[in-house]
Amino acid sequence: MDNPSHIEGVLNSLAYSLFARSGLAGAAAEVGNLVVFDHPDAVDRIAKAPALFRKNFSLISALGFSRFNTNDEEWATRRAITQDRYLAAAKPAHKQGVSEIFSARLAGCETSLAGIQQALFTGAMDVFYRAFGLVAEAPPTAALLDRVRDVLRRLQYFSWVTPTNDERNSAIDDARAIIADFGSQLMADPRAAAEMARFAEKAGDIDGFSPIEEFVMNLFAGVETTVTTVLWVIDRLGANQKVQERIHDEVAGAKAETPFTDCFINETMRYFPPIPFLTREVSNDTILDGRALRAGQLIMLSVVGVHQHPEFWADPRTFDASRKEFIDNSYDRRAFIPFLTGPRMCGGARLGRLEVEQAVRAVVRQFAFARTDDIIRFDYALALRPASGMSVTVSRR
Repeated sequence: MDNPSHIEGVLNSLAYSLFARSGLAGAAAEVGNLVVFDHPDAVDRIAKAPALFRKNFSLISALGFSRFNTNDEEWATRRAITQDRYLAAAKPAHKQGVSEIFSARLAGCETSLAGIQQALFTGAMDVFYRAFGLVAEAPPTAALLDRVRDVLRRLQYFSWVTPTNDERNSAIDDARAIIADFGSQLMADPRAAAEMARFAEKAGDIDGFSPIEEFVMNLFAGVETTVTTVLWVIDRLGANQKVQERIHDEVAGAKAETPFTDCFINETMRYFPPIPFLTREVSNDTILDGRALRAGQLIMLSVVGVHQHPEFWADPRTFDASRKEFIDNSYDRRAFIPFLTGPRMCGGARLGRLEVEQAVRAVVRQFAFARTDDIIRFDYALALRPASGMSVTVSRR
């Protein structure tokens, strides 16, 4: 059923089910036909054994291959293409520049949640393109990213619900059209064309390597997760006025250290991890946590479950703006993995964290938020956004 509202409902129900079972001792250990692992120790062992638990993205690969859906030496080669750029862009010397990007985009945006979201997307695109020495064409690039998200939602859905041949072919055709359009846009800019040539050179002898596919998936992953996190921060600020003012006072104070704001950001990423779960394919028969797993079997790693595991967090299902584990820096690192963990954790984690911190500060300085209710609604398509139209009102400070 290639119906947008139905697809959205099915995927959101999957996310809701993970939240419903998280933090509950003895909860069911399966979602659909997938065994779910949510104990931090088990997930840590899975993440640190990439040869045994391999990436498997099924139809999502219709958008192409990148560091996000490849394994072994090919993954390592692809990682090296972008990793030095991410690390350089995340250096402290770039903090002010990132802050200025988000501040400028927000200063000129419409005073509404939709306007702020658009400004955050544009700012995150600016930061990403700057990391590669490029300049984004904001409106057309944003439109292409919207298309990426829509197609990814369909491909994700068809990874769970078997499509008809027509549905499958339509989704794949749309995915390839997006890549072609992105390629046309990038290659029209000589600087971007040169950067794509660098990608291809560093890829070496990877069969069928496409620098456009690599760039697009890195762009989408970086921008989507950054903006998603900031939108959840806004959502939680609107739900708690006293916390919001405390964070505003701390940020406006221009001090180097902002422990309460940092704690709030961490708690937001704990409670609403931008990537709520992962799937992995078992490469060889093995036993984990007493469960016999067979070669070729798909398993689920619930980041939501890890972040709300009662053995590792006090009152894990409560959003605690001043969570003691973060204030005291006493949390178990295995139980907090917003950027995942192990050798294949997010390569842009440092840059992503820098962006979120500076975007939140820019948002809080310029806007105030209020919620008319506190009903949490999801919009899931690989990353877990707040649903559009959530009841947050916006005013400029």
